[in-house]
Amino acid sequence: MIAKSWDVLRRNREFRRLFLATMVSLIGDWFSFVAVTELVRELTGRPGTAAYFYAALVLPVFLISPLAGAVIDRRDRRWVLILSDLARVPLALSLCLAAWWGDITVAALAMVGLGVGSAFCDPAAHAATPNLVSADELPVAQSLMGLLWGSMLVLGAGLGGVVAELFGNYTAFLVNAGSFLVSAWLVAGIRRPMQEPGPVGPEQVPRARGHLRRDLGDVMAYLRQEPVVRGLVLAKVGVSSANGLVGLLPVFARATSASSIATGWLFAMRGLGALLGPLLARKTMLGSPSSAAELAERGPNRALRAIVLVCGVSTMSYAVFYAMLPVVPWFAAVLLLVGLAHMGGGAQWTVSTYGIQVITPDRLRGRVLSLDYGLATLTIGLSAVLAGLLADGLGVRAATWSLTGLAGLYGVAWLSWTRGLWRRRRS
Repeated sequence: MIAKSWDVLRRNREFRRLFLATMVSLIGDWFSFVAVTELVRELTGRPGTAAYFYAALVLPVFLISPLAGAVIDRRDRRWVLILSDLARVPLALSLCLAAWWGDITVAALAMVGLGVGSAFCDPAAHAATPNLVSADELPVAQSLMGLLWGSMLVLGAGLGGVVAELFGNYTAFLVNAGSFLVSAWLVAGIRRPMQEPGPVGPEQVPRARGHLRRDLGDVMAYLRQEPVVRGLVLAKVGVSSANGLVGLLPVFARATSASSIATGWLFAMRGLGALLGPLLARKTMLGSPSSAAELAERGPNRALRAIVLVCGVSTMSYAVFYAMLPVVPWFAAVLLLVGLAHMGGGAQWTVSTYGIQVITPDRLRGRVLSLDYGLATLTIGLSAVLAGLLADGLGVRAATWSLTGLAGLYGVAWLSWTRGLWRRRRS
């Protein structure tokens, strides 16, 4: 498995540059995020504040996703990625000003801007991946992208906590700004087209509300006709409904330890789980169809049913492991539970994204992935706000059990609905 992954990266220069660009950008993001959570916790002294800032990072993704998806499908995806990276450089640097002034407002605005940038960057990278690799390479490529997110969270969060503790928050923010510059340079060197030939130009960019409504209507019509993709687009909502608890990880770290390094290690363990999850799910992807035509020919099959089980069971396991956090008094146990929870979350994110990539035509892929990403981040953002409100009003334990209960119920309902859907033979 490792040999095959290395072979794809070695042979495919275009995907390798996209992979490396995503890698350096993610490691900078997690350096910065650990520093931000510690900064706002110190400035406010309230346990829910970090959760609110987590919401500020993800909620803008949903709000901008209709426009982002249309731009990703209608403009050169390479330039979308480059401009998204360059626009986030001054935003990352503004966090230095927020730390210097001790200004929560500046930090919040910077986080909102960074979230808007990710609304364009992340779906564009996933939409472009099938155009940079062959059908046989796509399961490996998508698994690598999933592994990358988790591995960079391990490295970035772990080192970010150490750097913030030893050298201060400014260093972490500068690393993040530099990572966007390196990412833009790597993407600029990609020569292969990131989308199929079509009418792409300034006149194709939606500028009026009616155009955006029509673009969104095309996606809704497609989802009504394609129940498989409709189920996958809604899959991430389950884990995301409890993901706001990630914003409370600094509270769990402080309850069982006493340093910024502990916070960094909790985020790192989250990344380790997200790293191992796609590895466990990779066999499922390798056994699934590699194209929409093959899916139509094969119809319901074992691999597709396995994808459903991965998505549903991972939602419930995520809820169970997070629900145990308030009752364990040892930092090592908290680390283990967080890792196990995000192992399921990482598997779900990878296989559901892969299914959407395979089935959705290229002309709609950016919009469908933006909708998928937007719904997930909307749920994460609302979950983070609710986590903060409950933690401040009723305590961290009540917040944890409320959100994990919601996620568990969603997992049961989604799995029940999709099992019936996948058993119905498609014409």
